[in-house]
Amino acid sequence: MSSRPGSDAVSVPGSKVTVVPPAGNRDGEPFAVTECPGGPLLVRGDFEIQDSDGNEVAKNRETVALCRCAGSRIKPWCDGTHKLLRRASEN
Repeated sequence: MSSRPGSDAVSVPGSKVTVVPPAGNRDGEPFAVTECPGGPLLVRGDFEIQDSDGNEVAKNRETVALCRCAGSRIKPWCDGTHKLLRRASEN
């Protein structure tokens, strides 16, 4: 897994959302992004999630798992579907 602090926006293609610093705090390192191999992006800290139209997506946690496989039924959140997709491709 790699982790990086985020002061710039991070695009999540599988979920068609962008993680951005909150509107009032765009000059620090408000959040950290961890890429789980073959799985979601874990985002921790102070951030907002925006859809492709720039609308804020409500979140109820300071740490979220964002889908990157595009298979989740609860996008932009990860529901573990990547594990099923990985097993299916192994057969």
